[in-house]
Amino acid sequence: MKKHVDLFYQNITKQWGNAHSLRTICELTCRNLMEFFNVHHCQLVVAYKGHWQSLVQQNEAGIQYSFPPVVISEETHADIYQSLLGQNSTQPFTTSNSGFHRVWLPLQRREQRIGWLIIDFPHTVKVDIGAFSQLCTLLATEIDANLLSPTIKTENSSRRHVEQELRNSQYEQDLLLEQLQAMHSISFMLWRTKSIKEMLFIAVDEGKKQLEIDRMAVFLFDKEYRMHGTYGTDIAGNTIDEYYFESVIPKQWYATRTLEEKEYLAVQENTPLYHDLKQVGFGWSAYIALWDEDTPIGWIACDNLLTGRPFRTYHHQLLKQYGFIISQHLVRHQAEDRLKRLNRDLEKRVLTRTEELNNVNKMLEKISRLDPLTNIANRRVFDKSIADEWRRAERHQLPISLLIMDIDHFKQYNDHLGHDAGDLCLKKIAHGLADIERRAGALFARFGGEEFVLLLPGQDSKAAVFSAKKILTTMNEMALPFPQIEESETKKNPIVTLSIGVSSMVPTQGSSYKMLFNTADKALYRAKDEGRNCYRLLL
Repeated sequence: MKKHVDLFYQNITKQWGNAHSLRTICELTCRNLMEFFNVHHCQLVVAYKGHWQSLVQQNEAGIQYSFPPVVISEETHADIYQSLLGQNSTQPFTTSNSGFHRVWLPLQRREQRIGWLIIDFPHTVKVDIGAFSQLCTLLATEIDANLLSPTIKTENSSRRHVEQELRNSQYEQDLLLEQLQAMHSISFMLWRTKSIKEMLFIAVDEGKKQLEIDRMAVFLFDKEYRMHGTYGTDIAGNTIDEYYFESVIPKQWYATRTLEEKEYLAVQENTPLYHDLKQVGFGWSAYIALWDEDTPIGWIACDNLLTGRPFRTYHHQLLKQYGFIISQHLVRHQAEDRLKRLNRDLEKRVLTRTEELNNVNKMLEKISRLDPLTNIANRRVFDKSIADEWRRAERHQLPISLLIMDIDHFKQYNDHLGHDAGDLCLKKIAHGLADIERRAGALFARFGGEEFVLLLPGQDSKAAVFSAKKILTTMNEMALPFPQIEESETKKNPIVTLSIGVSSMVPTQGSSYKMLFNTADKALYRAKDEGRNCYRLLL
């Protein structure tokens, strides 16, 4: 059914564009109903000169258009006379007969019922009555414009016309006061909105209800002056999301007057009305320009498609004022959104910079803990670690051991090969011994010059001696060559060697880690005095 309805509307909209008379439009309607829905009978009944009268009838004999319309009586139209006589509903309804079901579609204009479109569908066709609401709106607009309105105007006397004008004037003044109060209420609602989308929805939904506008939609411009939909009104009067809509600005009368001539309001009577760039009827159309100082930022589009209410004189100032209110709130929200984006960007930049600073600080902290030449822990780390580990060993009464290592004859090495070679030698030794002890808490560090230390928390003298032997073995395996020197010099070993002083203690009350260090230092001197390339343990 939906596919047939879509094709029906596409075809009839295209044909109506070339129609120049009410008769042509009525006949097109009948032919398309017959073609797309296999309708074998339809009839268009209008309220004309106080009676229900038949304007068009389509049956087996063809399409008969009658003007003036034919009065419906029991003798001429027995099948619909009684139904029309007792029908006060403004809603569509159906009746059934043998072989078909009859659909009664009311035609309304200016909130009054002006006719009925009566269609007999075969029982095999499933009918969605709501699908024909657009057709009824279009037919009601055409009948009112081409048949009923001219007749009403002709029959009005000049006296009644003047009286009506006076009443209208008073009515419009009262309406204007009410709607000015309504605008104040809407503006307060807009100030309380939290986002542009919420603000635009209220602007459309409340605007059309409180200002008594049939349809309203807001379109915004981008930097390339393309128009984008926001919220609008469908042909049934519902407020809908139209953010899907995007188009170049059409070269229409309202674009010229609002954008080029910089008018705040452009209005045209008896003009085609559109939805999604497709014509859906005729009436008045108004476009209110939205401005940010001298920059156009969008439109509010309004029309009277649904009820056909006239464009009143007070609407000029009312809609201009409404456009000014919407512009203010739109610019305010856009400025707030820009500020929020700037704050988010600033927060992101601050977070990124803070992270960078933290990484730099971590790197600086790491660098401050490393000896710049050998890239192992420096004396600052050793001094802090030995104090901390001593307190822990004292608290838990655990042993703690220390190895102090010194490169044998390193001054002669430097004097003979130069300081660059000496620095390279220190790097190789540090790299070779860095992973010699992997037990928890063990710390290998450069103490200064050619001296290294190995702190062994929780390890007794046996473990310390084992580590010392392992270091001496590793140095022999590394076999870093020592330069050949004259016989008068004391160095006899052809490779670089170490002397190691070892000390191990269980802290007692009143003792300090300096005792551990001094004992290891004394052991180092004994190792040097007793031939070097060895370790000595003092307890």
